[in-house]
Amino acid sequence: MPKLFDNMQIGFVACRIGMRKDQYQVLCLGLQGSGKTTALASLVGESVTDIEPTTGFNIKTLPLKDTVVDIKELGGSDKVRPFWSKYFEGQHGLLYVIDAASDDNVLKEAVKILQGVISSSLLRGIPCVILATHQDLENSRSPQEIAQFFERDFAWQKMASSYVWFSRS
Repeated sequence: MPKLFDNMQIGFVACRIGMRKDQYQVLCLGLQGSGKTTALASLVGESVTDIEPTTGFNIKTLPLKDTVVDIKELGGSDKVRPFWSKYFEGQHGLLYVIDAASDDNVLKEAVKILQGVISSSLLRGIPCVILATHQDLENSRSPQEIAQFFERDFAWQKMASSYVWFSRS
């Protein structure tokens, strides 16, 4: 998945803007079934067959040139989401995964949940990359259509086919 890898690298570069570190902590969130585990497995070169839903958390390490990005993916079910805030402290970036083939109600729910997440003072000032998965499906939305769901409530900077939101300091 070279396109996914290229887009993710561009997004993670955004996490380095204004920071000088050798290691970064990125939190990966999204609704259940959005494709978080598959995207991360693909990103680090692991097999994407027989992926099971994440019920707790999953950690992947991504070496990028002279930097290491530790990505902690948290399950997206209704039962796990109340515990997300326990992992906010010390994060340098947020990767929010959405399903580009989901219906309007699911996308609206994803926006609402992201609003709640980024309202936390613990995430203030960190970049948020939105990754739209399932773009290979026939009924998936274009990046422009997805952006319309988010741009009403967020200020975005477009980088390649990813959108990066910078929270207010």
